[in-house]
Amino acid sequence: MRLPGATHLFTIRPEWTVAYAAEMKRRGLRVPFECITRADRLDARTADALAELGCFRVWIGSESGSQRILDAMRRGVRVEQVREAVRLVQARGIQAGMFLMWGYEGEDLEDIEATVEHVKACRPDTFLTTVSYPIKGTAFYNDLADKLVRLGEWRDSSDRDVRIRGRHSRRFYQHADDLLRRSMDQPTDERRLASVRSALRETYSEVEA
Repeated sequence: MRLPGATHLFTIRPEWTVAYAAEMKRRGLRVPFECITRADRLDARTADALAELGCFRVWIGSESGSQRILDAMRRGVRVEQVREAVRLVQARGIQAGMFLMWGYEGEDLEDIEATVEHVKACRPDTFLTTVSYPIKGTAFYNDLADKLVRLGEWRDSSDRDVRIRGRHSRRFYQHADDLLRRSMDQPTDERRLASVRSALRETYSEVEA
């Protein structure tokens, strides 16, 4: 379950998380839950508090394994911080989940490979991927405003019904996903990986709009 408020804000103030854990312990309460955190908001003391509270999984917003892309996103987080956050929670018997995002403006094959290597280094218990999309009012949306192609009339669509002119195709990102998942397989099938990398390069020039 997720506790009320156990979102990405749950660890935003580590001192609050520690105090909350102490109060729950005083009351003899321990409720299994999962939460989301930023890597830069997780230290050893906070990880101890989460374990004491009964947290069984922490989702960490990694987004990319390329520092260049993280900087472009204005994340304010370093790749090394994400790896340390994963290590901290797993060392305390808490599962580590990672959120990853393909398709940020300027992402190239080297950045995709960096993300694959990053996840391999982290060895999270689970991870989820998505393809970035612009949300109105964000810097990302403003950066891409002149490249957006809306699908259908606004009254019949949502903010996700857009394509970005010049962006790689959905098929390209499916191959990126496949590369990541195949790279995490044990044992590694090198022939299969070579085939997926070839497909990724072959679809590099495909665009969605």
